[in-house]
Amino acid sequence: MKKMKNVGIIFLVEVDGEITTLIVPEEKVRNSVEEAKKQKKEYIQYKFIVGDKEIEKEYEIAQIEGALVKANLVSNQLVPKALTDYLQDVTQKLCQKPIEPIVKRKHELEKIWFHISQKVRNNVFITGEMDVGKTAIAYEIARQISTNECPKEFSGKRVLQLKPEQLLKIKSDRAYEITVRKVMNFLVQNRKSIVLYIDNTLYMKTDEYLIMLLYGCIKRYNIPMIATIQSEDYERYFVEDTAISKYLNEVYVEEPEKDDLRIMLDSHLKLFEKKYKVKPTQEAVKFGIYTSSLSESPSYEPGNVISIFEKAFREARRKGKKYVDKECILSCYNADLKDYENIPEKEKRATAYHETGHYILQVMCENRRDFKISCVSILPMMWWAGVTMSYFDRKEYVIRSREYFIDQIAMSLAGRVAERRIIETNSTGASNDLEYVNTYAKAVVMKWGLSDKENNQNRSYDYEDYFLMPESKKELIDKEIQELIDAGMERAEKIISDNEGLVKVIAERLMVDEILTGEELEQICKEYKEGKDKVSE
Repeated sequence: MKKMKNVGIIFLVEVDGEITTLIVPEEKVRNSVEEAKKQKKEYIQYKFIVGDKEIEKEYEIAQIEGALVKANLVSNQLVPKALTDYLQDVTQKLCQKPIEPIVKRKHELEKIWFHISQKVRNNVFITGEMDVGKTAIAYEIARQISTNECPKEFSGKRVLQLKPEQLLKIKSDRAYEITVRKVMNFLVQNRKSIVLYIDNTLYMKTDEYLIMLLYGCIKRYNIPMIATIQSEDYERYFVEDTAISKYLNEVYVEEPEKDDLRIMLDSHLKLFEKKYKVKPTQEAVKFGIYTSSLSESPSYEPGNVISIFEKAFREARRKGKKYVDKECILSCYNADLKDYENIPEKEKRATAYHETGHYILQVMCENRRDFKISCVSILPMMWWAGVTMSYFDRKEYVIRSREYFIDQIAMSLAGRVAERRIIETNSTGASNDLEYVNTYAKAVVMKWGLSDKENNQNRSYDYEDYFLMPESKKELIDKEIQELIDAGMERAEKIISDNEGLVKVIAERLMVDEILTGEELEQICKEYKEGKDKVSE
């Protein structure tokens, strides 16, 4: 390890209301800590001379040890110069340019620390969809090591990021082979003081030398390793690889809950404010979070909503606005506003009642508590004339019984029911809904074994089997599918009928606002109930 420069430990001392920066040589501080630990002290007392004053200050030994770890990371160069294009010391980088800690990922971080703390199989593949925050989680591990917030056995270790894409740029086959071997030898020699991190892990399966390097790290030398990769690629290229799959550990990263997105966004919003010189309104922040599912981006949360807000900040600056508002957020979505202006009001109202019907059933059906509404829109979005967007709520556990799927069928039919019952229209807007209804009803009877007929219970048919069945059997199955659809229709009609006043209030509000978030809809329902209760009193 090459010593780069002498580094001192910085102490901030307050004298007469002003903060003075003092730098104490690293060696002197280290000696004082060792002496205090010999005496089994938890605190250490320092005396500073500032001008003509003597200042005494007490510090926790753990706090001073953290500063010493950071000083060591900054002052000592581990990676030799010849390999710096292929190996980056992430911990040293974060000491020089710190990042904000991530939030709401405690479970994932605990699992990663658990896996890489083992003696064997001490690797972890962080998997998930695009932009759910896999890389951010890996960097949080490095950040915790750089600030000494890590488990004791990782104190002072280095997180080294391997860059396989850089290795593959080496043009000479011979030079490439030699360089890969040098990287491997370096990792093996330093395996007790490093954690290897690979972001573009799929590159490791593109070349026989990189495959050998990866297998060596995981199977032979047990080098602590963190890798990030999309779930589909992990399944295809690693789980199905029997030569290595049994040595691997996976930590799957879910999309964050809506409530957690606001907290995750904070640090990004502050950066955008500084960069674009505009601020977001609280209304716009909530609107962006709840409507982010309207984006056509292939990214998942939180990456999708972060991208939306950066675009909205740019739009606000382009238009000379002081604030990012709902209009700026809306500009990030593919809403066909020109066509919307030409739609007759009668058609808009039909859409408003249709989508409100879906919403009312979603919130009123007891068996569908595991889904929440993120937003309802009557603007033409992508290929929809209107849309009710929902998201899975992991905090709610619901048994997916026969009644659950009747609720699902009812929710799908509720748009047509609301249109027909309240404004007496019957449009083709329910075509997609009817497809879902038939799919669910058929699956209940033929796939999931949830039939209410004794001779069909605990049976699962391939859909291909249907065409080989005798006509009498087909008729029985078709009859039961229709019974399920009828049960869903009956439920939808009853709930819409019982809540007709609320349906009208929400639909007419949609005619004005065009998009309502889940939070805004909940507030409308609350105010409606409170008003109804007052009348009944």
